[in-house]
Amino acid sequence: MKIRFTYFALFIFMMFLAAFGQNDNFAFERGVPKVCADCGGCQSGTLSVCICFEKLVFQNADIRAIFALLSDTANVNIVVDPELSIKVSLKLENVSWCQVFSLLLDLYNLRTIKKEGYWYVLSESKFWTQKFDEMGNVNKVKQLKDTETRLFRIENVDAADIESAIKSTKSSKGEIVVDKSSNTLIITDIPENLDIIADMIDSLDVLVKQVKISCQIVQIDKSYLKDLGIDWTATQADGNITASSNMDQVGETSIGKFTWGIISGAYSFNAKLSAIISKGKGKILDQPHIITMDNHKAEIFSGKQIPITTLDPSGNTITTFYQVGTKVTVTPRIAKNDKIVLDIAVERSGYISGTSGYEITTRTANTRLIVKSGDIVTIGGLITNEQQETEYGVPLLKSIPLIGELFKYKMKSTTSTVITIFISPEILS
Repeated sequence: MKIRFTYFALFIFMMFLAAFGQNDNFAFERGVPKVCADCGGCQSGTLSVCICFEKLVFQNADIRAIFALLSDTANVNIVVDPELSIKVSLKLENVSWCQVFSLLLDLYNLRTIKKEGYWYVLSESKFWTQKFDEMGNVNKVKQLKDTETRLFRIENVDAADIESAIKSTKSSKGEIVVDKSSNTLIITDIPENLDIIADMIDSLDVLVKQVKISCQIVQIDKSYLKDLGIDWTATQADGNITASSNMDQVGETSIGKFTWGIISGAYSFNAKLSAIISKGKGKILDQPHIITMDNHKAEIFSGKQIPITTLDPSGNTITTFYQVGTKVTVTPRIAKNDKIVLDIAVERSGYISGTSGYEITTRTANTRLIVKSGDIVTIGGLITNEQQETEYGVPLLKSIPLIGELFKYKMKSTTSTVITIFISPEILS
């Protein structure tokens, strides 16, 4: 039974070798000569390594003798590591020189290193041991080198931003200090590392383009939005305006539903907005402008602070002021062809007075848009319900102590405010 199994295993091995004889996927990662890529399988060729062997038989042969045969056959110098002591038994037919070379490397876990004028064959484990030793020796040599200190004055960007980009380049002896007052990097390291760091700083310290963010926060009669060419229920309207009303609703329904749109092309938006305002059908609540650097966040807030009074555990009265209004955060990133990728975050908050004080309702939404420089992003559906209390009465009489209450009354009213935000980014030259 054991004899039959041995013959069966040998048969499988011979089938593998026969299949290998037609294979041209050489073990280049192990060091098979690159010229073998032009040989293919066993076929005629002008290169010495493309020689074809009709039959090769090795019975318990020393692997150094086999590489010596390959060396003589292809007229190349091959040096085998003296520590290799491998006996080879193979029977091959119709195989090329490159196939035999590749097979030996794969079967016995060997590596070949191209040296000046010869190929050096060694074991895989010794190959990596030498590699790691070389790396260790290089690091030791670096540790022995003296360090230098150089100053790099950063002209166009924040020195701290460059520090985070180059700190992975410094050696174990390197040190980077940021002088914020002069925007300078003080770097101590070995000379060759300083040269690499200097090249990186030259590439990173470039003048970054700036983007002007113009924002108009407008309270406008909803029916007059169409005069601006905006129809939130349409996918396209006059004046090259595209609008979308499929923005997912976020937060409390009392504040409304965010809708988004883009105004692009030659369009007299400011003239039409001015006409609506002159009719008393809208008013500009705020129109801030802010300039920010490419890929830096800009924040705009329009609103007010309201006081909310609470009691601490000791019963003391504490008044805290909360911001209520519209907050827009825009992060522009300049792309090709004067396109701008905008990350926009919108927060709208309103308040009403309740039995326990003020109640603040907040809605937020985030989106990413691609627009051209000068386009206008429209954000609609910001509705805030604010409850106000107004006192009415007979002048003078209502101020009389005790009986003055008979001559005055208070009225509570809820005001619904519809806000539309227009954001226009512009790349500054």
